[in-house]
Amino acid sequence: MSRMARLKGKRALVTGAASGIGRATAERLAAEGAAVAVTDHDADGADAVAHALRASGSTVLETVTNVTDEEAVSRAVAACE
Repeated sequence: MSRMARLKGKRALVTGAASGIGRATAERLAAEGAAVAVTDHDADGADAVAHALRASGSTVLETVTNVTDEEAVSRAVAACE
C-alpha cells in the first residue's frame, strides 16, 4: 500500500486545525488519504484550511467547535459519522 493511501477510507477529526500543530496534523492525515474533519473555534482559519485541503483533492468536513463545550464536541463527532 502506498504511503499516500494508507489512511484511505478512514476518517479523522482534528481539533485546533486552523493553525499550528492542528493544521499540520490535518494536512498530514489528508495527505495520507483520510477524510478530515477540520474543527476550530476560529471559523476563518478553519475555512482557509478546509479550502486548501479540498483544493488538493481531499475530502473535508469543516466545523466550528469550542472544545470546552461538551455538546458542541458531541455535535462535531456526530457530524463525522
